[in-house]
Amino acid sequence: MTSREDVARAMAYFEASDDIVLLHGLIEEVAPRARRLIAAFLAKENEEAIPPPAGIRSARAAASRDEAVRTLRYVDDFSLLQALARCIGQRIEAIEIAASADFPEGARVVVPAVAGDHAGAVEATGTVLRVRLDSGETWEGPPSSARLETAP
Repeated sequence: MTSREDVARAMAYFEASDDIVLLHGLIEEVAPRARRLIAAFLAKENEEAIPPPAGIRSARAAASRDEAVRTLRYVDDFSLLQALARCIGQRIEAIEIAASADFPEGARVVVPAVAGDHAGAVEATGTVLRVRLDSGETWEGPPSSARLETAP
């Protein structure tokens, strides 16, 4: 199989994945690598030397989870890496928008914080949830990390 075929199969896996923790983790993992590659392109030439994402669509047959992750980690073509990262980012966005539908404005939710979970009311929804905490502070983060508050 070629790199493009591996990437197409990985894209099919990521497009169907609901594992938001995995997807967020993979984006965090790819970001420093992408920054290094961009810096290398810029060190040699100007920004026009940076190739665009590969024009590739997902395959009909998806890779397994392990194959998809391995493909992402070892793909050495920057255009293909960008295509994979964009695919994962779009899936994260879709999941977060769907998750935000569970939290209309004014809904009471519990969100994670450094010193334990905090409750508050939803102020705005979308790919980022904004919650006015009972402490008066504002929390912003992915809707997938919030949950509806249950009655005491």
